[in-house]
Amino acid sequence: MQRILTVEQMRYAEKRSDELGVSLEKLMDNAGEALARNVLKQCLKQGLHSCLILAGKGNNGGDGFVAANFLAASGVKVTVLLCCSQPGTALSANAFSRLDKSIIVTEDTCIAFEGFEVIVDCVFGTGFHGQLSSEIKAVFQKANACSCVRVACDIPSGCNAGNGQADPDSFKADITVTFHRIKFGMLLSPARYFCAKTVTADIGIPQQTDSETSFSITLCDKTFASSLLPERVPYGHKGTFGRLSAVCGSRRYIGAAKMSVHAALRTGVGLCELCTAERVIDCVCPTLPECIFTDLPTDSDGFVTQSSSQSIIQKTRSSQCLLIGCGLGHTPGTEKLVAELVQNSDCPLVIDADGINSLAANIDVLQKKKSDVILTPHPKELSRLCGCELSQVISDPLGCARQIAEKYDVTVLAKGSESFAVNKQGCIVIRSGNTALSKGGSGDVLAGITASLIAQGCAPINACTAASFILGSTAEMLCESSSPRGLLASDIISALPAVLRILEQQSE
Repeated sequence: MQRILTVEQMRYAEKRSDELGVSLEKLMDNAGEALARNVLKQCLKQGLHSCLILAGKGNNGGDGFVAANFLAASGVKVTVLLCCSQPGTALSANAFSRLDKSIIVTEDTCIAFEGFEVIVDCVFGTGFHGQLSSEIKAVFQKANACSCVRVACDIPSGCNAGNGQADPDSFKADITVTFHRIKFGMLLSPARYFCAKTVTADIGIPQQTDSETSFSITLCDKTFASSLLPERVPYGHKGTFGRLSAVCGSRRYIGAAKMSVHAALRTGVGLCELCTAERVIDCVCPTLPECIFTDLPTDSDGFVTQSSSQSIIQKTRSSQCLLIGCGLGHTPGTEKLVAELVQNSDCPLVIDADGINSLAANIDVLQKKKSDVILTPHPKELSRLCGCELSQVISDPLGCARQIAEKYDVTVLAKGSESFAVNKQGCIVIRSGNTALSKGGSGDVLAGITASLIAQGCAPINACTAASFILGSTAEMLCESSSPRGLLASDIISALPAVLRILEQQSE
């Protein structure tokens, strides 16, 4: 799998490179040349001859100055536009002083861009955060409106390499040439759409710097996802493929319970038992006869209470996974129930939706857990778990997920346009999916798939990764012939066997 770095890890790699004998100046020279070679490749391929380099005052601009020299020496007509006045770092100033005399240098941001066949963005690097200034916005608006090839240096300016946020007027690259490793935020929306095609260039950072980073981040692909599927022996029976117990649903939220257990069954678990309110059973049983049902007492509003905890705990002794939360509701009774199950379950727990909301009120109970716990929050639920504002999660999604994973030794599947699974050791990013999943029920399906895979023997982080990839890939497959507007979570469930077969064939 492809290794990914955070901004902080990249800074460490550069610092260690300098200590190991590959200087920062050498890294800039290598980066500039790598950028230029990729630009030149496009020039030769498409017959392009003129290039405008948009340069900032930091080291990203320095990369651009090195690239300008290489391109000029290769016969490309190069103009450098200093977007933020003169270079402001020693490295960039040194590179600027070495610019070839043939290169046109200007600070006039009002120059016409239409005559340039390639525009290269070297304004801001991976340290950018916040919003673009009005002056830079105007420059990028002009660049983005041009009919030309647009290339970004390391990351499109205006994009945050840490969290994937992007100013709406960020540079829209056709190609992003990033250095050493892709940065975490480049994989997240909306930044990933400004990056477009990403090329990773080796700039000479010693490989040993990767091994010195204890927390690893990787990107899941189809091959890796297929390798995570639990073995399905040809002589297996229903007991071979695990038993899942699910505490889901309430009088008000019937559909969530059905979708979660239906998805679990479609993903291959041998037995699935839904423990829920009688009203839920009456509605689900006629259309899901493969499921086992246990009637639980409820309060006057139809929500399951703590009084059911001992009977559920008993079931965990013969189950391989317990799913809690889909459609459960959030009441004082569910808070007590979830706390009891966390402390006493004999099998791994997948906690989703209202299970998370019920847990957040007493999250330190995780310190008393007996088994593995897997949390599957969307951003708002993650903010509740962390006790912070939603804005903080958006600003640092990985940091917030790591906070919970490391403090409580749990696995967190942080859901979003792109999802990532996190434990104490590392993070796996999953980018499959589309807006067909932007509807109620998708999270219930994901929780069911995840719990099913765990019941079949998958390790928690592998189950989270595979489940998210399967869900997203199913949505992508269905959208090859249908609009994402009209697809429902139940459509995803029906198509799961087809996608699972594709993944099985991948590993055969």
